[in-house]
Amino acid sequence: MKYLTSIFLLCLFALPTNDARSQTQSSWASNDKASFTPQIHHPNIKSVTLFAQNPDLVTPVGVAVSPDGRVFVQENHTHKRESNYSGPKTDRILVFEDTNGDGVADKRSVFYEGHTFSTDLLFGPDGHLYVSTRWFIGRFLNASSKQSADGEPEKLVVCETEGDYPHNGIGGLAIDPADPDSLAFGFGENLGVDYTFVGSDGTKLSGGGEGGSTYRCRTDGAELTRLSTGHWNAFGMTYDLAGNLFSTDNDPDATPPNRLLHVIPGADFGYEFRYGRSGRHPLVCWNGENPGTLGMAGVLNEAACGVIPFGVNHLLTASWTDNRVDLHKLTPKGASLEATREQFLSGPDDFRPVHFSYSTDGRFLYISDWVKISYPVHGHGRIWRVEFKQPVSLTPLPRTNEIAEPTIDKAIELLGSPDPYVRTAAMNTLVQHPKEIEDLDWKTMNEVARVHYAVTLKRIDQRKGSSGQFVDRIPDLLLDKSSDVRFVAIKWIADETLEHHRVSLEQLLKRDDLSRRDLKAVVASLAKISSPTTREFSPDDTLLKLTLDDSNPIQLRRIALQSLNVDHPRLTIGVLESLLDLNDATIQREAVHILAIHPDANKASALNKVAGDESLDANLRADAIAGLASLATENSDVLQELANHHHPIIANEARRTLVSAGLLKRKLPAKPSVDQLSDWNTLIDEVEGEPDPNIGRRLFFHNNLAGCYKCHAVNGRGNEVGPDLTTIHKQTGITQTWLLKHIVHPSAEMAPYYRPQQLLTFDGQVLNGLIIAREGQREGYIGSDGKVFYVDKNDVEGRQELTNSIMPTGLLDPLTATEIRDLLAYLLLHEE
Repeated sequence: MKYLTSIFLLCLFALPTNDARSQTQSSWASNDKASFTPQIHHPNIKSVTLFAQNPDLVTPVGVAVSPDGRVFVQENHTHKRESNYSGPKTDRILVFEDTNGDGVADKRSVFYEGHTFSTDLLFGPDGHLYVSTRWFIGRFLNASSKQSADGEPEKLVVCETEGDYPHNGIGGLAIDPADPDSLAFGFGENLGVDYTFVGSDGTKLSGGGEGGSTYRCRTDGAELTRLSTGHWNAFGMTYDLAGNLFSTDNDPDATPPNRLLHVIPGADFGYEFRYGRSGRHPLVCWNGENPGTLGMAGVLNEAACGVIPFGVNHLLTASWTDNRVDLHKLTPKGASLEATREQFLSGPDDFRPVHFSYSTDGRFLYISDWVKISYPVHGHGRIWRVEFKQPVSLTPLPRTNEIAEPTIDKAIELLGSPDPYVRTAAMNTLVQHPKEIEDLDWKTMNEVARVHYAVTLKRIDQRKGSSGQFVDRIPDLLLDKSSDVRFVAIKWIADETLEHHRVSLEQLLKRDDLSRRDLKAVVASLAKISSPTTREFSPDDTLLKLTLDDSNPIQLRRIALQSLNVDHPRLTIGVLESLLDLNDATIQREAVHILAIHPDANKASALNKVAGDESLDANLRADAIAGLASLATENSDVLQELANHHHPIIANEARRTLVSAGLLKRKLPAKPSVDQLSDWNTLIDEVEGEPDPNIGRRLFFHNNLAGCYKCHAVNGRGNEVGPDLTTIHKQTGITQTWLLKHIVHPSAEMAPYYRPQQLLTFDGQVLNGLIIAREGQREGYIGSDGKVFYVDKNDVEGRQELTNSIMPTGLLDPLTATEIRDLLAYLLLHEE
């Protein structure tokens, strides 16, 4: 059988000039032709033409242009292959040529056949063709001068693993033209399965459960090193012209957005599969929120695949799900960069870009197009050719080496740097010299330095369990006054499953300065050491148990209650009523705050009871009154009575609630237009007296008036569709003017992450919303009304990104100037 297969492949490779119509009669290759050309969004694009399409090629992935202009394409026949698919049994590398210069391939040949789960192709400056599959990286020597492969590729790096999902293993390939002897590549989360990479010189690197990673080796596979971790799936990799390494990173469905990541040695981007697929676990993060992690350089659209430089300080990325290619401008941000996002090319639902490659002169860009939304191979495929008016520069820039490896003494000093990329470089140096830091007087360092010293110790001991060199430092770290230092120790215990620290973890719950993050981290860590699992974890059951246990300190019970999700099925109205009966103002206040936004209409009785209780604090009663806004009509008699109350706080809140429901009229002067910011400031500044943040809070969480909580969260309450506003008052540059500008004209400055989409369904509906989840066939969006809706992917005919925020204009129009001032005061002055 092996002999017959070899004869077949030899004959196949010997075909001198397969013309571009050779697969026309194949049952597995579709004859459907493209009925569109991608829409152009960039002024330097001269034209977009269809270079090749099915049946001449199907389901293409990697694409690489050789120095002589031939276009090499990975044709995938194995990705989620179904039993009724009759194409070749293995993947192929095809070669397309345009011999008459009309921009369309007219010659096709097979360079190689034999791989499975192919993921990328790349020509190096050496003329070798580098190829990645899910399980290995190989190269075809001198492929740029050959018509067909001499045989199997030389294997450079092999991944030994039982993981077999098609596209979460080895992914993107990248070579810096200024450093042509080094090769970088990405690796997906591998569904948490253990793995070992083996380089050509025998170097072995193992892992499993820590999330996706990136690596670097020599172009012969030697000197393999790990660069970064904490990815979901580093499917695309590239160097910009300045030598900065970037990775595209898919998101775990429940945690949009996809990320553009600036990779440096020692980087940790926060995601770990060991804590569940969703990315919502208290011990993981997505944008550098946890100590020692790095945030994203920019936001990408869904199912981000390939990435490639576009001249100086720009990148292009492909979005498979959103049917577009995006342009990203890179600007310095400390020792790193941040990226904008604008459309470069876009198409209809059957435009599914994957990877890119330039012609050597920069005049043309070739894009592989999977065509269909189907994951299983399906018999369709295209290669698009973009021609530029002016060639794109591919010449590398002089290297500044801004994140150079510091000396040991300098690295110790830089642990306290305000720049996370500088701190990462410092930690990466110190991790390699554990003996040099074991006797440091770390307790005298400033907080930032202590935090990252703790991260450094943890990284040195990674995967060593209780036998680690610095594991005995954990008790001292748990007692540190810094919440961030304690978090590092809490996570260290969970990561290494250090059961003997259980009592120390439990003692943390008794701290007077316990924060919501501390609490959730401790609960998660205790769960991990009790029963290690990659199943999705929720702390809510434990939090509710802590809340209801009257033997716990009140501070713990209050924080636990504040940390609970409002929609937790066991957090019933009856449970909240029982908490209102406790003789503790902090518990009562939190219970009322939950009732105010609780979805159960039966909450009215409990709120009415608080609102009418003359023994309670007036602001607590006002909170309950505001919570009746969604049920004002049914409770109008009570509200009318309270509107005449002798206490102004109670009376004013009752009247405001009646007004919000249209049961009481009030006349307001016209507000300034959205572009008259100075007039808005004047309106607020002319209000007499002091602002009242308590009223501001009620407006923030009001169902009928400002209702900011429908998209924003503060102190764990609300939704995280828009930015979390808990610490906005501590951020540099946040003033009344800044807040007014972004509330009055929310589309004036909008981060790419928060750009909504407009969907056109096949039945004629036009839906606008911000993506919040993509899982399987269902996509979740939130509309401008704050309500979530779902759309089946197969029902969407087209989509486009909007430049207008889903945050509606006019939010302040129903408010008085005093109320606007109070709302701003809550955001600028509040404390947890």
